[in-house]
This record gives sequence, structure tokens and C-alpha cells, in this order.
Amino acid sequence: MEETYRIGKHEFATREEWEGAQRDLEKIEAVVEQMDLEDPDDVEAIYHLVREGRLTFESKLGTMFFCDISDRTAQNLKSELEESRKQWADEWIGQGGLLENRTMEGQDEKETQQSLMFKLLGIACAALAVVCILFYTHSVYSERMATKKLEEVHQQKNISQAVDWYAGGANSETGTMESQEVLQETQQEEVWEVLPEYNLLHTQYPDLVGWIHIDDTQIDLPVMQTADNDYYLHRNIDGAEDVNGTLFLDCRADYKKPSTNLIIYGHNMKSGAMFGGLKQYLDESYVAGHETIQFDTIYEKQTYQIVAVCLSQVGYQDEGAYRYYNFIEAENEDAFNAFLENIRNCAVYDKTQDVTFSDNLLTLSTCNNYVEDGRLFVLAKKIQ
Repeated sequence: MEETYRIGKHEFATREEWEGAQRDLEKIEAVVEQMDLEDPDDVEAIYHLVREGRLTFESKLGTMFFCDISDRTAQNLKSELEESRKQWADEWIGQGGLLENRTMEGQDEKETQQSLMFKLLGIACAALAVVCILFYTHSVYSERMATKKLEEVHQQKNISQAVDWYAGGANSETGTMESQEVLQETQQEEVWEVLPEYNLLHTQYPDLVGWIHIDDTQIDLPVMQTADNDYYLHRNIDGAEDVNGTLFLDCRADYKKPSTNLIIYGHNMKSGAMFGGLKQYLDESYVAGHETIQFDTIYEKQTYQIVAVCLSQVGYQDEGAYRYYNFIEAENEDAFNAFLENIRNCAVYDKTQDVTFSDNLLTLSTCNNYVEDGRLFVLAKKIQ
């Protein structure tokens, strides 16, 4: 029987959506505790917090809350306008009965003003409704497009592997002859052959350098690399703007050689997308059940075992914080050991005693709000 995820009368298709709604519910309850929804000033303050992006939501519960706030804002505006209209009328009545003695022209002018006022009110209410709808639509659309793109990439990966298998089976003799010719032509040059499942993807996306997968998690994603570490922070695999960004390998790392430490960066999304699931590694029991990371470069399949989970901060020039993200290539064994010592100082899970100078390392890095500019990173060593 398919599991049902529900909060009150609201149902959710996946556990991830349900968890996002739970977080939204907690956020809404906190806002309601601190602010009075019957107070027009508080309602307007909440409305502007959402509009300015300082208060964000992940689910339809959050969107419904914002729509309610928008409706309350519109109603408050309507009440203010109505109150102003009454005040204007009282002022006219208080001026010696001038309203009763107005000419038809004056009455027409008043009616025109009232008509204009209500038209403006209607426009304001309609605008708020449009904003609410656009907010919800954009949120849902962006999430669906990001999910759809990843599904397409997964499908291309599977198709690529299937096409290569078919071609290899049907033309194995030809393929062998061609491989021999390539080797003869290149002679002493090193030949890099893209793995079958990444042929189509690498052709379409030249920045693709590999694929990372962790069993029983949402992490089953392509990894990109460019000369600019900022490029894929807010872009998807196509290069289009995407709040989720795309996982990317540090531009200083050489995945062919490879470098001593390959660092992959990704956003800590509340939805669990990208590296949003890494925070679960702060629970040692979770590490035990998810200690293996599969990171394939486009040329080689690789398996890593987690040896440390750490919390750190971004180290600025005037601070003495250790910059783990600058350890790419160990100049010597002393430098390698110094890195491990710094890792032990910020580790919440530590098995670095199993690491030696000959090991190749992999670091998965993301944000963490345990402190301002906090970072969570997972360190693993290559085991095959």
C-alpha cells in the first residue's frame, strides 16, 4: 500500500514535499506567535518580508499562508480607504451642511471620485492576487523544471550506456580494429576513453566531468567543472539560471591525474536537492549506513569511503580560520599530515586514523547555518 503523507486536510505526493511542508508549518507558527495577524501593521510587515525574499517557503502550505496575508493586506487597504472616505464625508457634512446644498455638478464630481477610488481599490486587490498566483506558479514551475531536467539527464545517461552496449555487441570486431588503429596512431600519447554511460552526456555537456551517487539518498547527480567556481552556483546543467545550481568540481582540481583532494561543491537546499541531504551525516548512525560514495569521473569508476564529517567556517583574509577548501594538492607528506590534523580539529565524526599519504581524497562541501558563513563538509578516501 502506497504511503500517504498528510498534514491536516492537505496531502503530499512525496516525503520530501511533506518534510518541506512541515518546515513551512513550523515557520508559520513561529511568525504567528511573534506577530498579530489582526494588526494591519504586522500583516503588512509579513507581506513585505515575503515579497523581499527574507521570508521564504517551500510548499503549498507556505504559499497558502502568503495568499492569506495578501488577502488580509488587501482587506486592510480597503478598510483604510473606506475609513478615509467616511472622514472626507464627515468633514464635508461638518462644514455647515454644504454637502446638502451642493450643485449637481459637485455631486457628480463626488461620485466620480468615489468611482475612481473603488476602481483603484479593485486594481490593487487584483494586483495582490496576481502577485500571489505568480509567487506560487513560479515556485512550482522552477521546482518542476529542475526535477524534469535531472530526470532527462538520468535518462540520457541510461540511453548512452544502452547505445554503447548495443554498438559494442554488434560491431565488436570493428571496434577492436579501430581501437588498435588509435593506439598505433597515438603511440606514446595517453588515451582517455569516456565511459559508455557518459558518451552522450559529455557530447551534449562538455563541462561534465563525472557523476556522484550515494545509495538511499537524493544524491545521484552530474558533476560539472569550469575555470570559474561561481558559474554553476546558480545555473543548471544547461547553463540556465536555477536556484538549485549544479554540483561542480573545484576548478583547481585535476580529475584525470587525479589531485590529492577532489572537492565537489553543492547548495544545501531545504528541499533536500543537491547537497541538502549532507546534513544528515551529522548523525553518526547515519554515516554507518551511508559511508560509501560512488564518484565516477567520465573516464573511471571510483568508490570512496567516508572518513570524516566536519563543521567549519569560511575563512576571510583577516581571520585565522583553517581553509579546508584550499587543500587540493599535497606538496609533501608533512603538508598532508597538517591537513589531517586540521580536519580532526573540526570533525564531528573522525576516522582519519585510517588515512595515509598515499590515499586519494574526495570532499563534498556545502553550507551549514550552525554559525554565520558556516560550512559542512564530508571527507572520504578512495578504496577502489
